[in-house]
Order: sequence, then C-alpha cells, then structure tokens
Amino acid sequence: MSIDNKYFPLNEVQFKELKERIGEVNMHLPDNMLSYVWNNFKLISGSIENQPCGCSSAAGHWIRAITTIREWIKEMDKV
Repeated sequence: MSIDNKYFPLNEVQFKELKERIGEVNMHLPDNMLSYVWNNFKLISGSIENQPCGCSSAAGHWIRAITTIREWIKEMDKV
C-alpha cells in the first residue's frame, strides 16, 4: 500500500468505479466487462495470467477474479 494512496494500485476514482461496477455483477459477467474485470484483477493480485475466454469452461477463473476483487474492496473499505 502506498502511503499517499490507500487504494494503490488504483486511485480513489478508479476504486469507486470498480466498487460500483463489481457491485452490479451477479451470476453473469457481461462480455463488455471481461477485460475490465481481468485487468483490475491482475493489478490487485499481481497476477501475470492471460485473460481467459468468456465461456463457461473458464468460470473458475472468473469466479476467482471477482472474489479477489470483492475481498480487496472489503479490505480497502476497512482502512
């Protein structure tokens, strides 16, 4: 965590947008959010994995990405 920015590696505006957009995701991740979610997952987790496809066989990867983001958001809200 950066001393100047508690939301590192995002800034406050990006954090608020991510929180809002992830809050809208339920059982189905819309195709237009795949890259957004995966890129934020990579930033937050430090992962270097390539983005998986949006098909059902990759559901485990997407669940892990969404879960990681939601847990990170919860932690940032505590700080």
